[in-house]
Amino acid sequence: MITFHKFSPPPFEVVERKGIGHPDSLADGISEAISRNLSRAYLEEHGEILHHNVDKVLIIGGRAHPTFGGGRLIDPPTVIVGGRATVPANRSLDEIISKAASSHLRSTVPGLSDFRVEPRTREGAPELRRLIGRGANDTSIGVGYAPLNPVEEVVKDLEVLIRKVRGVGQDTKVMAVRRGEELGLVVAAAMVSSKIATLDEYMDAKERVRDAVLSRVDAEVVVNAADEGENIFLTVTGTSAEMGDDGATGRGNRVNGLITPMRPMTMEAVAGKNPVSHVGKIYNVIAQHAAEEVAELDSVEEAYVTLVSQIGAPLDQPMLRGCRIAAAGGDREIISSQAESIIGYWLERVDEMALEFVAGRIEVC
Repeated sequence: MITFHKFSPPPFEVVERKGIGHPDSLADGISEAISRNLSRAYLEEHGEILHHNVDKVLIIGGRAHPTFGGGRLIDPPTVIVGGRATVPANRSLDEIISKAASSHLRSTVPGLSDFRVEPRTREGAPELRRLIGRGANDTSIGVGYAPLNPVEEVVKDLEVLIRKVRGVGQDTKVMAVRRGEELGLVVAAAMVSSKIATLDEYMDAKERVRDAVLSRVDAEVVVNAADEGENIFLTVTGTSAEMGDDGATGRGNRVNGLITPMRPMTMEAVAGKNPVSHVGKIYNVIAQHAAEEVAELDSVEEAYVTLVSQIGAPLDQPMLRGCRIAAAGGDREIISSQAESIIGYWLERVDEMALEFVAGRIEVC
């Protein structure tokens, strides 16, 4: 179903991005890393990817004592891995999970070397395991839109600039609020205590974060808004998972790298779902790619793609394949035909996309 609407920017909008070291982003990354490693083990042993959905990772924050120029981790954070997974024939399921989680944490947050991983994953129900390679193993929704508007582009770009500031760790967050032409940004940046010797240095680092943001956009900018006196966003490791916050898969960024409540969004946790039959993952990625291509068509100003699956049905035959298009002129019949072809192309690529997920060539968080 292809429909058209008139492009009209909203009078206000809210856009958020959580950085790679935010506890929710870490949970997403761990889920996806485990899925990739499990998929590789299944391919080695069976020549195919078996049933798994490890999209239930919970990070429970620890306790830390940061001090200027140093500090220590008192009680390490714990990563609890739930979900379902087929037990490999020749390898330990718990070992695969622990190694994948540990590798992701160490590579993403180098300052966090001490943590616990508790695998609590069990095999899935037989009726779901049999759907692998045969049909959708959930009734689910996938959505995508394009292009990103100027505020969304800015929010997505800022993380790299912020983390280049000396003293800033991997845990960042940007919240943008636009009211008409006015833009306000609230930035959270975890400072690493070993790189900050005094309160003055901390305040200087905050100012450099603010300057970095202002080099990219004209806005009202507040950095680490909760700071008061010596109660500041100072961490030992560079992530609030050491003490200030917990994390859970599905609470982080959507497939496009943003959290955009005024745009179509799905509640699905995309990371960690198997890449063969779980439409909660596959349809969200397809919808995003398809929307980006439709938005590039002549006269198209924006495109929204929605896919809805029916459990057990073939993945290339969704219950709904819809696209809402804002177009400035052009032949609507031609645009509709092109949009249908684009969505169809991506649905036909489901099988080959599975290996791209396993290779890490498709980002989902």
